[in-house]
Amino acid sequence: MPDTISADYSLRPGELADTLALPVEARQPAIVWGPPGCAKSQIAQQVAADAGREYIDVRALLLDPVDLRGIPWRDGRDRTRWAPPAFLPPSDADGRWLVNLEELPSAVPMVQAALYQLVLDRRRGEYELPDGAALIACGNRETDRGGVHRMPTPLASRFVDLEIRVDAPDWCAWGAGNGIAPEVLFFVQMRPELLHDFDPRSAEKAFPCPRTWEFVSNIVHRRNGLDPAAERALFRGAVGEAAAVEFSAFLKVWRDLPHPRAVIDDPENAPVPDNASALIALCGSLYRLADDVNLGAIVAYDTRLRREVGEFLVGSCIRREPALQHTEAFIRWAAARTR
Repeated sequence: MPDTISADYSLRPGELADTLALPVEARQPAIVWGPPGCAKSQIAQQVAADAGREYIDVRALLLDPVDLRGIPWRDGRDRTRWAPPAFLPPSDADGRWLVNLEELPSAVPMVQAALYQLVLDRRRGEYELPDGAALIACGNRETDRGGVHRMPTPLASRFVDLEIRVDAPDWCAWGAGNGIAPEVLFFVQMRPELLHDFDPRSAEKAFPCPRTWEFVSNIVHRRNGLDPAAERALFRGAVGEAAAVEFSAFLKVWRDLPHPRAVIDDPENAPVPDNASALIALCGSLYRLADDVNLGAIVAYDTRLRREVGEFLVGSCIRREPALQHTEAFIRWAAARTR
């Protein structure tokens, strides 16, 4: 029997965009769960743009229950009618929309209860969603310490649940086409675990995530003449102290660093940094990329390094992935070291 309890059903941003498009076109409400700052809203906007839909951002967190039904008014027969809210598409309009109930889990329970009918039946009182409208939601998980309320079962059961997973290669591919500073892209490729490092138990207000690294990129683009102390303070305010310290140190040496992919592609001719900090940073990046295909290239580059640095590099590869000690590249390297 497959282990369904421990299976990981989370999706990379690129996968999530394609997956979310299916329930959107089927008019099946879906909710995207994920930690703060991991591009849930941007993905929803991308899905809308790709499908030619007008994107409507409804901040459920800011609503009162009466906002969803609208304002009462008296018609010509002295009967009470309800003027629907302007933030929802007109019932009788032609067109295509994607309505995103942003921060839905953070909305107060009475607002969540007021959404039961809209989510399941596509209507709220006298108002009805037009045929061209699709409905989704986004929100943080209860474990993210984001001020969320437990979603009532009747509302939760109305959604298809999808969860986003932060992925460094996916984000770097996006960043390369969206103006993220090369320094930030290079750093994230070297330290992918720092793309998103959120600890809900930490008292620190800032933490590294895709959103805050974009903040850092904006600072880097405009940092000419900026006092180093002010620069470090800005980085700390964006991604927290630990990540800011590492990134500030990286900036001092990054121009001396060959890209790790360039080393793997041409280990015989890739430059060897003279700066000791740059060399250790490069080794740290290479060992994270090591696999049974490229270990031969890493070993070839290793032969151009000082013996102690080379042993650190290859040893780190083996400690990270012990199976690599059975590859031909490692066996030849180990045999050469015994001579």
